[in-house]
Amino acid sequence: MIPEDQAARTVAVLVTCHNRREKTRACLVSLRSQRIPEKTAIGLWLVDDGSSDGTAEMVRQEWPRANILVADGHGYWCGGMRLAWSQAIVHKPPFLLLLNDDVELQPLALAALLRVWEDQASNGRCDTIVVGSCCDPRTREHTYGGQRRIGRHPGKLRPVLPQDHPVSCDTFQGNVVLIPDAVSEKVGGLSPFRHAMADTDYGYRATRSGGSIVVAPGWIGTCPSHPDVAVEDATRSLFERWRRLTGPKGLPVRDWVRFVRRHGGALWMAYAVSPYLRLTFGLHRRPR
Repeated sequence: MIPEDQAARTVAVLVTCHNRREKTRACLVSLRSQRIPEKTAIGLWLVDDGSSDGTAEMVRQEWPRANILVADGHGYWCGGMRLAWSQAIVHKPPFLLLLNDDVELQPLALAALLRVWEDQASNGRCDTIVVGSCCDPRTREHTYGGQRRIGRHPGKLRPVLPQDHPVSCDTFQGNVVLIPDAVSEKVGGLSPFRHAMADTDYGYRATRSGGSIVVAPGWIGTCPSHPDVAVEDATRSLFERWRRLTGPKGLPVRDWVRFVRRHGGALWMAYAVSPYLRLTFGLHRRPR
């Protein structure tokens, strides 16, 4: 891996983590093992969001050139990624790579994402976001990647499975996503949601600005699914399910209202109250 100051282009990799040292290590090992194109460098901006398991110390030792930012434990995914983004963008990198710390990349993952972007750029689409698809490491079933909107509801989405060619989509889950500077300069950074919705929102904003999103061919990495079944678990008390639904990793009321108001059109008010009414009256189905 060549030094950043000798590279023709740098991919600024943004990671946020909290008390998953071994998962974070495995992710960074897969990042370090990337077979990247000539004159391309990887810069790492990692936010340790209040870890107590020595994650930051491990990264400092094993990735001495990393830019490590320490937060107070209340940033969650969006807060950590916003902080990493704000620091990385100062250096004007041509690409940002959103990377979850529980993803293990294939050796040619980054090269594949860059190749798809280069093909898009050669056809005049420099403002194309390239999404990498992840599968479960055991079952090989699709877990995260590009998404396509179902109807008018902005939170009703179906996965876009990778093919042997790039496939367009409406938005994405931010596990492995390559964002070129043509997009970040026009759209800006992530909006200040607590945790979820920030990636979906960014995809919608990018396409609304005239950009495009494509899913790269094949599997880019592995990542286990992390569904929150507690919200729909009828054996739990209504209080516990409500707490989970409105908590930072569910649908916090302020975030959800902002999201559907921004992307829900004329029916946004109905979409805003729907998940809370459904849970209260025993009909809840989480929209995402």
